[in-house]
Amino acid sequence: MATRAKDDDGWADMFLSAALEPEKWEPAIAAMARATGSGHGQLIGFGPGAWGFNWISDIDTSIVSRGAAIDQAKPDLNFRVAADRLPDRPVVVHEAHYDMARPTLRSDDYLDLCSDFDIFDGCQTRLVGNADQMVGLALLRNGKDGRTTQDQRNLFSQISGHARSAVLLQQAIEAQGFALLSGTFESMDRACWLLDATGQVGGMTARAEALLSSSRINISDGWLASNRADETRAILRAMRSVIEPPVRTADPVALADDAGGVAIMLEFHPLPARPWALPFAPRAIVVARVGQPTERHVQLLTRTFRLTPAEADISIRLAAGQSRQDIAAARGVSVETLKVQLRSIYDKTGCNRESQLVRIVGLISH
Repeated sequence: MATRAKDDDGWADMFLSAALEPEKWEPAIAAMARATGSGHGQLIGFGPGAWGFNWISDIDTSIVSRGAAIDQAKPDLNFRVAADRLPDRPVVVHEAHYDMARPTLRSDDYLDLCSDFDIFDGCQTRLVGNADQMVGLALLRNGKDGRTTQDQRNLFSQISGHARSAVLLQQAIEAQGFALLSGTFESMDRACWLLDATGQVGGMTARAEALLSSSRINISDGWLASNRADETRAILRAMRSVIEPPVRTADPVALADDAGGVAIMLEFHPLPARPWALPFAPRAIVVARVGQPTERHVQLLTRTFRLTPAEADISIRLAAGQSRQDIAAARGVSVETLKVQLRSIYDKTGCNRESQLVRIVGLISH
C-alpha cells in the first residue's frame, strides 16, 4: 500500500486535539495506522502501578485483557521491549531489531499473543519516560501488511514527533490538576496529599507539608511513608487499593501516639478516572485527620455505640495498630478475656472483623 500523509500541520492539529480532548487519541492513532498502511496504531505505557496502559486502534479488545496476563514490560518476555534495549538502537525500532530480540525470550507467551492477533511486525519509538517508566508509540502490522518500508518508517517518525508533543502537553495539563486540587483543599485548611497513577505524591497542601516536619509521616522516593515499617506497608496497601484497577475502597490507616491512642488517621479516596487519561493526572487523595486526646475518642465511642469505657479503649488501641497481646498487657487482662471483650465490641458496632472496626473508629473519632 502506498504511503500517503496529511500535511505536517494536519498531523500537528490532530495530535494537539488529542492532548486537549483525550478521547481523540483513538482516531489519531488509527489515522496514523491507515497513513502508514498498518493494521493498528498503538500508544502504550510501561512502568510501576497504573503507568501500565495499552491503547490499540481497530483491534479486538480481548488482546488487552490477554496481554495483561503477561508482564509485557519484561525484555525477556516481550521482543518489542527487548528490541528497544538493544545497544545502538535507532530512534525508530523495527522488524530487523525484532528478529534479533526474539531468540532471547524465555517464554513464548507474547509470541503466541502476537500470532493469535497477527501483529508480529511493525515499528516503534519512545515518546517520554526513563529507565523505569515510558510512553511509547507503535505500528502493529499483520502478515498482509508486511514489514514496514523505509518510507513508512520515515512517516511514522514524522508523526511521532507530534505525538510526543501531545503527550508532553497532556502531561502538563494533567499536572495542573494537582495545583487546582491543592488550592481547593487549602481553602478547607486540610492536610492532604494528591497521588498520581503511580501512587507518588504530586502535590500537597501547606498543612500536609507542615505535618511532614512535625510527625513521623514522610515522603520517601516520592511515596508517602512512615518512620515505622508496618505503617508504611499499610499506607502502600491502601494506596494501591485506590489507584490500581479494580479500584476499591481502602480502610483508614491509623498512626498511634505514645499513649496508644490514634495520633493521625490517614484516609484514602480515589478520584474519578477519565478515559484516555495519561498517568500524570491526580488519581487519589490522602487526607490526614490529626487525632484528639484518647479520652475524647473514648467518650465519642461510648456515646455512639454504648461501649463501656474499657471497650472503647480497646477499640482505639486496636485501630492504632496495637496487637492483641500488647492490648491485653496494657490493660492487665488475659488474651482470652480480651477475646470476650472484642466479641462484645463487634456485637455493639455491627462489625465482624478488625478492619471494619478500625474504619469505624477512624470515622467516628473525627
